[in-house]
Amino acid sequence: MQRDPAAGEVVFREPRDAGCNWSDEAARTLHAVLARAGEHGLPPSLFHVDEIARSVRPATTMDRAQRDPLLTASALRYAEVMRRGRVDLAPLHGDVAIHRWNVDPVSELATALAGGHLAHWLDSLPPSAPEYVQLKRALARYREMERQGGWPVLQLPLGKRSLKPDETSTFVPQLRARLRLAGDLVLSGTDERYDPAMVDAVRSFQARHGLAVDGVVGRDTLAALNVPAEMRVRQIALNMERWRFMAHAMPLTRIEVNAAAAEAVVMKDGEIVFRMRTIVGKKTTPTPLIVSAIERIIVNPSWIVPSSIYRREIAPAIARDPDYLQKHEMSWQGDRLVQKPGPKNALGRLKFDLPSPFAVFLHDTNSPGLFASDNRFRSNGCIRVERPMELAVLLLEPSGWSRERIEELVQAEDTVSVFVDPPVPVVVAYWTAFVEADGLVRFRDDIYGRDAALGAALAEIAPPSLTLDTARDCGA
Repeated sequence: MQRDPAAGEVVFREPRDAGCNWSDEAARTLHAVLARAGEHGLPPSLFHVDEIARSVRPATTMDRAQRDPLLTASALRYAEVMRRGRVDLAPLHGDVAIHRWNVDPVSELATALAGGHLAHWLDSLPPSAPEYVQLKRALARYREMERQGGWPVLQLPLGKRSLKPDETSTFVPQLRARLRLAGDLVLSGTDERYDPAMVDAVRSFQARHGLAVDGVVGRDTLAALNVPAEMRVRQIALNMERWRFMAHAMPLTRIEVNAAAAEAVVMKDGEIVFRMRTIVGKKTTPTPLIVSAIERIIVNPSWIVPSSIYRREIAPAIARDPDYLQKHEMSWQGDRLVQKPGPKNALGRLKFDLPSPFAVFLHDTNSPGLFASDNRFRSNGCIRVERPMELAVLLLEPSGWSRERIEELVQAEDTVSVFVDPPVPVVVAYWTAFVEADGLVRFRDDIYGRDAALGAALAEIAPPSLTLDTARDCGA
């Protein structure tokens, strides 16, 4: 088995007297797996499932000289799609510092066929992370809802702009049915009163969709309720595609920032230790997707203002107020504009430094009140964290640091670098659909347009061609 560089396809070749490597049982095993590709949000046609189905029928007219390369090419394509995704995100977006996994499944397939453990090998190919498995279950659930017709479009009565707790409306029974279908509501009344149980269910729905959690069914909540089932199916499938690209870069112990949700979790051995809100890039200055590691924490950092931020924000501010630099404790040091450490510093008291080609990092902030907002897409790309001290303690405790010792450094107001040993992995991802412990899907808006770009790229992929090398004799 090898690749044909000119054709860009995987082909199957072996010595003429080698015999057939694919038994009938192995062929049926492969077909059964590929026929379920839709469970992963993939079209089975991507893997020539119809051709394989014909090849495994008892009365097939396809001889083994044709069948073997068909099965091999399909198996290898499945392996690559599951382990690497169909699209390389780095060139697609331009602000992705995550390398596509460089794997070659050819020898693995040969070993699996020779050893009789093809089924085990095929099962090992999709991401095994619980987050991916949960999305797979969610996809099945939402596809079933789509097959059953989805849900009707909800409209408030004429002249009404919202539904508030304890109000009575003919709209309530429709809303009740929609909340039950979504899984947010289990038990409630049957009348037209917007009762407390329904208010709690709406709050649950709002939290799952990143909306203001106020229990009022207004414009934004109504819009989220009316997103069609087929669009939610597509959204889940796109995030599964993103997972296949990124799974190899997701260590069990990591800090993971979800830029689409403006949230972060700290994970240890696959379990969430704590979570926090973040402030991430604006729509015009999106937070890049990166895999890196925090190597040091800078206590009481100064801030070297990037030239792009100076041109876009600082220079116009100086034009409006000549004393702007003095008020914000900024000064020119050579050709660099620097803000000195202290309570006015934009980075706050703690900076979590990590290598990145985009010069982004995690840091504290001098405006902690912004974390209470539902709109936390406010930065120029860097990531402000809600719980900087807790994060610093978690990272430095293995080296013997206590919270008191870190706080003493902060209060001393000197700039000090503390190295994190070993460095802690950081993944900045973009999940617009994800599942929490309660089994319900969380959806977020495609704030940076990454879902749209990925969907367009997938749509442009040409139908797979198949190169069959039949110039060999399989034997009896």
